[in-house]
Amino acid sequence: MTARIRTKIKSGMIVAAVLALVATGCSKVAGHTGTGLASLEDSAAAMPGGIEQTVHTDAADLTEQGGQAEAMGLTRLSGQTGTTGSAELTPRTDAAEPPEQSVQLGIPGTDAGTVEAERSEPEPAPHSRYLHPPYPAGKQAAPDPSPVPGKVAYLTFDDGPSIQTEPILAILREYGIKATFFVNGHDTEEAKSLYRQIDKEGHRLGNHTYSHDYAKIYQSEDAFMEDVRRLERLLEETVGHSTDILRFPGGSNTRLGRKKGQTWIMPRLVKRVEEEGFQYFDWNVSSTDAAQAVQPKSDIVSSVLSLAKDRKKIIVLMHDVNVKTTTVEALPEVICGLKEQGFRFDTLDKQAFTTQFLK
Repeated sequence: MTARIRTKIKSGMIVAAVLALVATGCSKVAGHTGTGLASLEDSAAAMPGGIEQTVHTDAADLTEQGGQAEAMGLTRLSGQTGTTGSAELTPRTDAAEPPEQSVQLGIPGTDAGTVEAERSEPEPAPHSRYLHPPYPAGKQAAPDPSPVPGKVAYLTFDDGPSIQTEPILAILREYGIKATFFVNGHDTEEAKSLYRQIDKEGHRLGNHTYSHDYAKIYQSEDAFMEDVRRLERLLEETVGHSTDILRFPGGSNTRLGRKKGQTWIMPRLVKRVEEEGFQYFDWNVSSTDAAQAVQPKSDIVSSVLSLAKDRKKIIVLMHDVNVKTTTVEALPEVICGLKEQGFRFDTLDKQAFTTQFLK
């Protein structure tokens, strides 16, 4: 099913109320039952100005590889094009800036009955609601469970950067966790700033192809590698180094983009990227956040924590996409739930544990 939604979203401003999740640390997060984003139309009214992104969702691919293959959540910033669109977000040009807020205070005994007071307190920082407020006097957050030796979780975020990148980084920063971002190519100053921020904060950048365009990248081995190298050049120019880790759009076993009668290219591509010096990573835990444009937060948390059980090492698939507000909402619960299962967190590199569907 295809739906077109047009909304104007301001970079750095997120509708989802996540602050309550981390108010008292992991000891309280698990019991939270937040409602998430009410509607995309609400976000259009609330957040003028910002980033254009086209999102593609193909839930049929979710059944591939035992339900773990990526149901596509493809993302484009301004100037990029995709392949199988289900929700296209573009800036509205007719949206006015929100009016200055005022408060009506009822005061008995006054002639008018009310006094209008202009709101004068400063607005909070864009992501302050994701951070812990000071604990009440005499109270401290419960200590995190000790990691179980050998249990490692690798959180990965595909398709960014987007307007969700900074909130994701704020949460990771708060919990002292590093993650891996498999990014696409966006040659804008805003995107370049986010590449630099990811790198500066100690996270790992991975190659997810420049265009994420199935029809283009899966035409041939050379077409795929040229798209990969284009992103490598952008990262080299932006952060000062390229990357040697890679994730195939759709996973290494994807059949999306395959033309009828065409020989399946993925086994040859897997061999080619390894010959070119890359290590590629699929995943063994899916958040299911690409099953639809906005997956319920509870489904994301439940999927990650249930699939993580009884595993020693996990690579968790999530998405860094404009509309994925519930992925941001779910992240504190995912982190705390994995900590309770005894996981520590790390970033991917060529020597790290890997899951590869075609191996």
